[in-house]
Amino acid sequence: MPIEIRPYEEADRDAWMCTHAIIMSTSHSWNYVIQERPDYAGYESTRLVAMDGEDVIGLTDIQYEKELGELCFNKDSRGGYVLEFGRLPEYTGHRIGEKLIEASKEDALTKGVHRLEYWSQDRKAQRFYRRIGFPEIGRHYRFRMKAPESITAQLLEQHIGIEYIYGMCQPEDWPAVKAEQEVLQKAPLEPHLCIGY
Repeated sequence: MPIEIRPYEEADRDAWMCTHAIIMSTSHSWNYVIQERPDYAGYESTRLVAMDGEDVIGLTDIQYEKELGELCFNKDSRGGYVLEFGRLPEYTGHRIGEKLIEASKEDALTKGVHRLEYWSQDRKAQRFYRRIGFPEIGRHYRFRMKAPESITAQLLEQHIGIEYIYGMCQPEDWPAVKAEQEVLQKAPLEPHLCIGY
């Protein structure tokens, strides 16, 4: 049976969550784990699944801006920010990602959107985007660091403890951040370079 790309249906929820969990476990693309299917309430969205028969094998979710720059890095036109994107590891070589991207572009056009942004801190994903010819639009480091004593003390006065701070910085500032801050280096909290396409 050929692989089909179609709109997500509520009946896909459990299979979508399982597929998403497997994709997350093999990728550095996400910073947090989700336990509920995002619904993008109040926003236009594209939600597609790749199907092999009755099995969800790939997925993509895109949330569309209401105003320029609300979600996307580029501010030249209203864009769509790709929040979820991937396929099961055993489907490597079946062009699932490319098929999901093509279907996403078609759906975005029906909503009057001509630009989608794909951001990833996963090196395999970054190679994929380069291989299919996506131009790079930006990059930054994402990292976790121990809170400076001044911040810790101020929050403790308000009865708030802090485990670590999640931060971002431009590549040119990264050497100074690493030198001046106590950046966490061990997996799964190690720093990553995030690149947008």
